[in-house]
Amino acid sequence: MAVAPLLEPSLLRRLEALALQVRRAVSGQMGGERRSRRRGQSVEFADFRNYTPGDDFRLIDWNAYARLDRFMLRLFVAEEELPLSVFVDLSGSMDWGKPNKAETARQLAGAIAYVALAALDRVRITVFADGPTSGGTPYRGRRAAAELFRRLQSFPAGGVTNYQKLVWPIGRQRPGMSVLISDGLGEPGVDVALSALQRARQEGAVLQLLAPQELTPEWSGDARLRDAETGLEREFTATPLTQDAYRRALQQRTDDIERAAHRRGLRFARMSTAEPIDEMVQLTLRRIGLLA
Repeated sequence: MAVAPLLEPSLLRRLEALALQVRRAVSGQMGGERRSRRRGQSVEFADFRNYTPGDDFRLIDWNAYARLDRFMLRLFVAEEELPLSVFVDLSGSMDWGKPNKAETARQLAGAIAYVALAALDRVRITVFADGPTSGGTPYRGRRAAAELFRRLQSFPAGGVTNYQKLVWPIGRQRPGMSVLISDGLGEPGVDVALSALQRARQEGAVLQLLAPQELTPEWSGDARLRDAETGLEREFTATPLTQDAYRRALQQRTDDIERAAHRRGLRFARMSTAEPIDEMVQLTLRRIGLLA
């Protein structure tokens, strides 16, 4: 049975017009399209410094020599890749909803990754539940998109959410950008992963992804609820009072995640799987300043 493409070609063409927005200079390992801390030979002038033996004489500014009677080098802003890490929650609670949260998370991660690949940035994918699973070596360039998409689609959803298991892979990242996609419903909360992102000098975003049935529950009467991760069951009677309490609890969880993200300099957005991927990217991610 053929696997449906993760993202439509028409969407990929629109994604190529976007770019990840970084708030500070980055320092990568290869040439790219990002402003770097280091000095290089791009067209954007950065500074002067005195010539020292061994420097590239082609960078000598002869006009400055005529004025100052000493050799000065013109330094330019280097352009380097942006290291991007995308962490995708594929725990049991994500394998639920219409549209399915896990499938939407794969598509959203693929869209963000493709924006970076089109800019020659280096992308690493990590999926997690009760432990992290590497998506392989980092990807770079549009030609790597097909393999990255296949890898995203190959990971099954299931297991108990454990944000603590993200601390080690996050700590291995070079300073750069990280995006965490999760429903934020695991216990203990996502805060431990956000603290790790801050220690690793990551900027980026936390994207809380929920199904419309979670945002606006429509059930009524008596029901038996089953935890998608632990299998525990609980009898429940849906009344206007209990539904209101549920909505308040969910909003409180969202507010807690948003405050924790902002304290660590991360952007935040809550999204519904009912929202088309194109709108998530073009509207929501641009609104919070992750893309432009």
